[in-house]
Amino acid sequence: MRFVILDHIPPDDSTSQLRTSSRHFDLMFATDAGPDLITFASDHLPEVNETVTITRLQNHRAEYLDYEGPVSNNRGSVCRYAFGDYTGDPLGELRLCFDSKSKHFADEFWRVAIKEAKSMTRLPSEGLSLNKFG
Repeated sequence: MRFVILDHIPPDDSTSQLRTSSRHFDLMFATDAGPDLITFASDHLPEVNETVTITRLQNHRAEYLDYEGPVSNNRGSVCRYAFGDYTGDPLGELRLCFDSKSKHFADEFWRVAIKEAKSMTRLPSEGLSLNKFG
C-alpha cells in the first residue's frame, strides 16, 4: 500500500482555517478499507528510537498521495516530502519503504510503531531489506 509524508506550510495570514499555525508533517496511508487515507499530523519526524506526538486527523482524499500545491479554504500549501509503500497496520506497527525518487529518505526502510493514534516511534530497522518487505 502507498503512503506519503507531506510538508504542510500554513498560510501567512490570520484568516486561515487551519487548526495549527505551525509548519508540520501530514502522514497519510492508503488502505484496503476504502478510498480515503488514514492521516496523522506531527511537528517533526522521529529519529531511530525516538517517539513523537502525533494527532489523528480526519481521513483525507486519496489524491493527496500525489498532490503538491495549495490546500483549499486558505489552509496553506503542501509538498511531497517523502513517499513510498508500506506493509502492516497504520494504526499499529508498519514498515515503510521509501521510493528511490522520494525527496527525503530515498531507498530507506523504516519500522514504525503507532500507539493509540497518539504517538509514533521509529524502531531500529537493521536487517530490513526489500526481500523482507513484501
